[in-house]
Amino acid sequence: MKPLHLIIGAVIIVIAAVALFVVQAPTAEPVDAPLQQEMPTMDGIDEVTEMEVLEEAPSSEESVTTDAPSNEKTFTVSGTNFAYDMAEIRVTEGDTVTINFSSADGFHDWVVDAFNAATEKVRPGTPTSVTFVADKAGSYEYYCSVGNHRANGMVGTLIVE
Repeated sequence: MKPLHLIIGAVIIVIAAVALFVVQAPTAEPVDAPLQQEMPTMDGIDEVTEMEVLEEAPSSEESVTTDAPSNEKTFTVSGTNFAYDMAEIRVTEGDTVTINFSSADGFHDWVVDAFNAATEKVRPGTPTSVTFVADKAGSYEYYCSVGNHRANGMVGTLIVE
């Protein structure tokens, strides 16, 4: 399921990039054409004003699919024996949250049960990540699920406002 989120995110980014390129792409003019102060011509249109270009450009609502996240937040978290380098993470309800996790020493992961989100268990030098939607407000504990790491204090708080 994790790769599906990444694929959907990549597709959305590609579509947005293509839309921006199409809207902002200048028309080709011959190299020896003199510099002009007016807007370049486009397919038989003599002059295009900035207002006309803005009216023809798709609005942000049109270029974003309904599956697009309202807001994306990315955090880089590192685990050691027996703590995270971030004791608290704050996001807004509805945010798409990505946790880029790595272990500085030992064998660790990052888990938050309320959103069914968990990274792979990794050793130093093997980064991993998880992406989820924080779709319910509240305070939730995240923890390391390896052995007794949680009981030894390897926990933090995810606050969804």
